[in-house]
Amino acid sequence: MARPRKGTLLKTRDGRWQAQVLLADGTRKRLPPFPKGTSEAMAREKAAHWAERYAAAVPKQADASRDLPDTPMTRWFEGWIADREARGIKSIDRNRNHYQLQILPSLGSKHVRDWTSDDLRKLSRDLDSKVQAGEMAWKTAINAWATATKMADDACESKQDTLRCRKDNPAKGVRGPDRGDDVGEQFLYPSEFLQFVTCEDVPLEWRRVVALAIYLYPRDAELRALQCRDLDTDHRSMRITKSTSRRTKETQSTKGRRQRTVTIEDTIIPLIEAMKAEQGDEGPLVPEMPSDLHLARGLRTWLLKAGVDRHELHHRTPTTRPIRFHDLRASGITWLAVRGDDPLKIQHRAGHTDFATTQRYIRTAEAAREGFGVPFPELPACVLESPIARAIAHAVAKSSESEEKKWRRRESNPGPQGIRSTLIHVRSRITQATGLLDSAST
Repeated sequence: MARPRKGTLLKTRDGRWQAQVLLADGTRKRLPPFPKGTSEAMAREKAAHWAERYAAAVPKQADASRDLPDTPMTRWFEGWIADREARGIKSIDRNRNHYQLQILPSLGSKHVRDWTSDDLRKLSRDLDSKVQAGEMAWKTAINAWATATKMADDACESKQDTLRCRKDNPAKGVRGPDRGDDVGEQFLYPSEFLQFVTCEDVPLEWRRVVALAIYLYPRDAELRALQCRDLDTDHRSMRITKSTSRRTKETQSTKGRRQRTVTIEDTIIPLIEAMKAEQGDEGPLVPEMPSDLHLARGLRTWLLKAGVDRHELHHRTPTTRPIRFHDLRASGITWLAVRGDDPLKIQHRAGHTDFATTQRYIRTAEAAREGFGVPFPELPACVLESPIARAIAHAVAKSSESEEKKWRRRESNPGPQGIRSTLIHVRSRITQATGLLDSAST
């Protein structure tokens, strides 16, 4: 049975909530923003309402790919999904979409036990055709192919007797969809990072989050789940053991389901200690992070505010894309490679299961080493200041400015009260000067 649609909640630049709903063809539609003052709870309720309305308005034949027919293959597929979910695999939603939108239209309801190598070749050709027609990205085709080959592999190798239904793997030896141009990871130079974190126009919370994301290079879901007790500054050690689910917001295992230990850079320790002191050494290290949907857009907005306007960070080309929040992690890993750290240590600290992933960063570092700058520079004092202390100092400054304005106004418009205040001020100055003369004579 299909899950009820709830829609996705976004936030506009002016702070209003906006709903995004899924259409039958797999595309998403953004609805007009809700009025200002709409609470998050009310916005979620409205988003769910409109998601169901759009679902109900879709003709049955147009939405056939979203409702699986009751066939033996459907029952096997649901069992396969349930087994993956029980094992803690996080890609089940993507697996379901791949099957419903790509595999089922190509192979029909044919049971996996009857799949042949020719069937898999047909699926590969169909995926290539969709990419060439501009209907999907080549990376989506690769991911859909990975779901199909995993289904075929589990059909003959699964530990579950109910899923194992054949003795051979029909995908073995079949060439998958063509790969397109690789989109390179973006990174910040140390000079750009310092320009960002020293800009007073950028909120302190954003400057701190960017510093942590680069110097500790966690994934954003891992940074959300990072607790103060996970960082041991005395031994320069950080343990990453969990992450936060984007879909459910619950704590879950890390990508790859393995913990890892990261050596903390000396230059980030003052910021960690300052943030831990503000939290009382308990709770999350970053209590309020921007929402998942606004990380990339917010990062680019504040980079421009700080004057970090390098063209490739903000514009798309055939082989690059605008910087995302995840690219801050890529920045930290690239800095490790530029500094010349041992490649195996980089792989372990970054949590890469495949060394080929680490090699991409090493190649990038080799190409950018000249004129790169000093990785992991010392943080400016403005990032270490407590937000509470900054707010108090700002309030005191505003109060002093207000008093000065009042005094100047009284000087320019002397009424009876203004003249009296002037005389009191002059008398205090005379008393102060007399005291200074007496102390000088003694």
